[in-house]
Amino acid sequence: MLRKYKYIAGILLVLMASRSGRAQAQTQANIANNAAACPQRAARPEEAFNAIERRNHSDIVGMCVGAVGPNYSETKCYGEILNGSGIAPTDHTLFWIGSVTKTMTATLLALRAREGTVDLNDRVDKYLPSNFHIPQITLLQLADMESGLQRNPPNPFKSPQDDSELYTDLQLCVRHPLCWAGVNQYSYSNFGYGVLGSVLANHDGPLPWSLDTFYYVMAPLGMFDSRVAQDFTSLEFSARRSYGHRRAGDAWTVLQTSSVSDAEAPAGGLWSTASDMLIWLKKSAQLHPTTNQVQLALKATMECRGPWGKNSTCSSVEDCGRCTGLAWTEDIDPCTGGIRISKSGSVPGFQAWIGFDKSTGRGVFVLLNSEAIKGDTVGEELLDLIP
Repeated sequence: MLRKYKYIAGILLVLMASRSGRAQAQTQANIANNAAACPQRAARPEEAFNAIERRNHSDIVGMCVGAVGPNYSETKCYGEILNGSGIAPTDHTLFWIGSVTKTMTATLLALRAREGTVDLNDRVDKYLPSNFHIPQITLLQLADMESGLQRNPPNPFKSPQDDSELYTDLQLCVRHPLCWAGVNQYSYSNFGYGVLGSVLANHDGPLPWSLDTFYYVMAPLGMFDSRVAQDFTSLEFSARRSYGHRRAGDAWTVLQTSSVSDAEAPAGGLWSTASDMLIWLKKSAQLHPTTNQVQLALKATMECRGPWGKNSTCSSVEDCGRCTGLAWTEDIDPCTGGIRISKSGSVPGFQAWIGFDKSTGRGVFVLLNSEAIKGDTVGEELLDLIP
């Protein structure tokens, strides 16, 4: 009998060694495959910027890009603010950043949670006027896209102009099965982020969401140009803005849209500049410890909260394949195999993307004033090229 157990033990050891060897070989093969898939990195950020511009030149009207890494922090702009104008964008030109706005809204939520004035698991109607009763949805579910709310505000106010109209939409939606899918199911929702920003502003006091977020999130970091269009003077905005473009064949159409309603602004209303986005990128990708409360809140928004697009639970990007944080997405970079944290934005005539490698702090942002190419397409390419 003893010999039998020794024999079985021997077989198990052989199997374990074999499996270990195969796992090591597979890991080495994955590393080799990733290395083969990765383009050669540029020697300098500007070389990477120029390569991206050349590769996508026909789809670009104007573009500003930036990158941070171990020994650099740079930006560069290309093209025109308006097709045919001959005016090049600069670090201080305003671009509409769309859903990248959600990362600022989520940071305000995380800041209040760190202070202890709100709890992520608070019911949303704790912060609504008493005539609205929404017991089913929490602040966290709004922020991590598990509120079950549809993508955009429904009837009766498809473009709610104030909190009252927005909350009326919310009340009616959660009572209608064709509008509300139920909580704990991933559903990307601008509607939900509009509600989240509005209730945070209600909690904080008399300021609208745009100024509340500006004073408590952007201004403390030195981001003085990240605002909604209405918070600039009309003269300053018209002098500094870029114009959105849509292409039909070889012709560019200029789009005049520059804002969403106040109630929808927390989901995608901010304009920003390359200078400000470089600050946001630095604070997002920074690896070393900090005591800055806004930056600590920003870091808290990047934790994996649940699977992207699946109705199951998991606790890491390795388990989920793709995670949602508070606004941000975590996934595996197919080039490096490392964890990538990113957020894209798309509004009429504009595309934006910000992303970085979690382990190295290497990161980029892209601002485009055309719809012809997606921001994540350009951003992911650039992230793989920077030194």
